[in-house]
Amino acid sequence: MSGALVPFRSYLCVLLIAAASLLLPLSIAQAQQTISPSEVFREALQIEKELELLLEHFDIQENKNATHRFKVDLEPRHVWQKSYFILVKLNVFRAKNGLPRVPPNAMQPVQKLDPVLVYEQTQRILTEIAIIKTRLGIEIKTSKPEPVTGKKPIDVFNKLHGISLKMEILNDAPISPSLVFSEVMRIYEDSNSILRRLQLEDPTFPPAKMESVTPQNSLEAAFELLKEIQRLQRDLSIPRTDFSPFMKWDEIIPADVFNMVGMSLAELQTIKTALELNNTVTPQAKVYTGKKPADVHQLLRWITRKVRLIQSLR
Repeated sequence: MSGALVPFRSYLCVLLIAAASLLLPLSIAQAQQTISPSEVFREALQIEKELELLLEHFDIQENKNATHRFKVDLEPRHVWQKSYFILVKLNVFRAKNGLPRVPPNAMQPVQKLDPVLVYEQTQRILTEIAIIKTRLGIEIKTSKPEPVTGKKPIDVFNKLHGISLKMEILNDAPISPSLVFSEVMRIYEDSNSILRRLQLEDPTFPPAKMESVTPQNSLEAAFELLKEIQRLQRDLSIPRTDFSPFMKWDEIIPADVFNMVGMSLAELQTIKTALELNNTVTPQAKVYTGKKPADVHQLLRWITRKVRLIQSLR
């Protein structure tokens, strides 16, 4: 009797393995579901509606005529970085309203960022706003925007950029030098990681601080750093992005500098990946206070000195 069960058990085992093999491709296909920029754009519209609700709750007027549209071919990693900064500004809002800070997530560096990760960021933002609404006792719910088509990463970036600027209106303050400094320090840590990976000694020291700097000086310093980062990308045959449309010569605000700090962070991730620093995640930003534009400007120039130590990666 027991001997007759052995073939049956073997048959059952084979049957279960075969069934599992049929289900496996389906589960993988579901896990690798693609998300289009148009779908992400729709989620950004939802974020915008939620933010407008918060502005209305606090009776804050915004400039509806302001447009912020860049014309540049961006990658998903740049859009992800913009969404990260929205989470940073939501933390400013939390602190201002007596809520504890929840540092935004950092991500493992990759060469080509999956657009699904940008979609994930929009869901984190919406979840955070939902939590804030609950803490503030706001019960009004916003309707889902209509589906959109034909959107590209730059369209999502522009929408998120507008949302980021609205966050400053909600926070009733432009982005502070201390907050910009904290993100530049993340670039500082990344540059040190790269130098250690290349086993290069670092004899650099901070340049003299220029107390009378303007946002234009800091923006130019950010572009100078980006120029050096792109030099390394060229050495590694990494496709480069033309960021010239982000350069301004008048009406420069701290948000413009913050924007380019984010782009430098995004571009450094491609270099870290090429140097097999995939597990070296950029540290979360620390909290700094009392920083001035001169501190941001000085730190940007110091990091540029560090990156220039890498003469070639060919």
